[in-house]
Amino acid sequence: MRFTTLLTTSLIFLAGYGAFAQGTASSATNESADAMSGKKTETKKGKKEVKPYVSPYYSYDDDKDGVPNYRDKCPHTPIGEKVTPFGCPPDIDFDGVYDYEDNCDTIPGPKENHGCPWGDRDNDKVTDNVDKCPDVPGDPHNLGCPIVKKDKDGDGIYDADDVCPDVPGIIANHGCPEIKKEEKEALKRAFDNLLFETNKDVIKPSSFATLNELAGIMQQNPNSLLHLEGHTDNVGEDEANLDLSRRRAESVKRYLAEKGIDAARITTDGFGEARPKDTNDTDAGRAKNRRVEMIYHY
Repeated sequence: MRFTTLLTTSLIFLAGYGAFAQGTASSATNESADAMSGKKTETKKGKKEVKPYVSPYYSYDDDKDGVPNYRDKCPHTPIGEKVTPFGCPPDIDFDGVYDYEDNCDTIPGPKENHGCPWGDRDNDKVTDNVDKCPDVPGDPHNLGCPIVKKDKDGDGIYDADDVCPDVPGIIANHGCPEIKKEEKEALKRAFDNLLFETNKDVIKPSSFATLNELAGIMQQNPNSLLHLEGHTDNVGEDEANLDLSRRRAESVKRYLAEKGIDAARITTDGFGEARPKDTNDTDAGRAKNRRVEMIYHY
C-alpha cells in the first residue's frame, strides 16, 4: 500500500460571504487520495464512482436573478423578472416604479397610481386625485368644484361684484341703487362751494350750507357712502401739499360726522399735487386743482 501526502479541504461559512475552502495537510493511502480527487476507485466488490468535488466558493442569490446577494441592490425581485447588472428591474420612465409593476412604463407617474399620471376627467386643470368634483369642471381654488355665485339682494349682480350686496341696485352703479337726481344736485353744490382758508384745512363758513344739505341727503339714504379725495396745486413742497390734501379731506369728514353722519360711512384719501384737474400754469387752473372730490355711492 502506498502512502501519499495530500491537501484536504473543509468548507467554512461566513455570514454574507457564502463558503470558502480551508486546506489542511494529511497522509492517506493512495486509494483514499484517488477517491477525494473525484476519480473512480476499484474495490474487491467492483467499481465505485465518487460524487463530484464540492466547489470551494459559493454565494447566495435569494431571488434567483443571477446576481449574488452581496451585489444585488434589489434582492427580492420576483423570480423571472429581467434585471440590471445590479439586480434591479428596469424603470424606463425613471418614475421610481419598476416596469414590471408600472401600468404606464413609458410615462412617469406616482406609485400610488401604479406608475401612471393622475387624470383630469373634467379638464378643469385639477387632477382627479385632489378634485372633489372630478366630473364637473370647477375652480382650482375650490378643490375643483364650481363656485356657487350668490346674489343676496336678487338684483342680478353677484355679491362678489356687488358694491351693495344687501340693497338691490343697477349694473351702472355697481349693484347699488341709482343715485337720484336730487342727490346728484346736492353733491354737485357741495363740491362747487367747498372752500378752505389759504394753506389750511379750515373750511370757510360759506361752504357750510351746501355741506349741511349733503348731510341731510345722506341721512335720508342711510345706505349711501361717501369717499373724499383731497388735491392741491403745485405751489409749495410736495410733502407739504400731500399732507394738506389729506387734512382737508379729513376736515370734510369731521364736519359731516358732527352733523350726525356715521363716520364709518365716509372714507378719505389725499393725493397732493399728483392728480391735477387743470393746468398749474394759470391762477384759474390752480384754483380748480385745489379741491376735495366727492364720490357718492351705495
